[in-house]
Amino acid sequence: MTRRDTREALLIAGMELFLEGGYDFVGTNAIIARVNGTRGSFYHHFDDKEAFALAVAEYYYEEHLPTLDRALGADDRPPVERLRRYFTALTRDFARHGHVGGCLLGMFGQELADRSPPARASLSRLFGRWRHRIADCLREARDRGDLRANLDCDETAAFVLDAWEGALMQMKLRKSGAPLEGFLRVVFGQLLTPS
Repeated sequence: MTRRDTREALLIAGMELFLEGGYDFVGTNAIIARVNGTRGSFYHHFDDKEAFALAVAEYYYEEHLPTLDRALGADDRPPVERLRRYFTALTRDFARHGHVGGCLLGMFGQELADRSPPARASLSRLFGRWRHRIADCLREARDRGDLRANLDCDETAAFVLDAWEGALMQMKLRKSGAPLEGFLRVVFGQLLTPS
């Protein structure tokens, strides 16, 4: 395995394990064992567990980015419909996986933000990139007249993303898709509608 392959294998293993158990309950030994690696290979690529987790968060976002861009990118469907399809597809994906896991960025935010300023900054930057893409889609909808003319697209995108993360937390607590279905009903049935 090349150095690049080893690094990517570690990132994939970390992503899977962190989604299963969270940051605090997954040790570096489990990550290394998942790829049949060595401590030396892990520490060759990452200074410590937190640096590794932040690299995993970046990898997770970059892996999700093509899905996000494909869903929200310009096509013949109205922008709000593209946004609805994106969140509906995520909802279906969580249902297929038994309503476990969640969003790795949100999970890390819950576990790391209070104790690590670098983690807080890194995760905020990734959430900001995600929020910006949603805001762009909302701006397109507003400019087309699909949403009210005075809609603050940045604030609304932040609210939508915060509501999604909250719905994911409730999904995990309840082991049910009901919070995600509620998110879809409220956001697309009440919030993002023409005035």
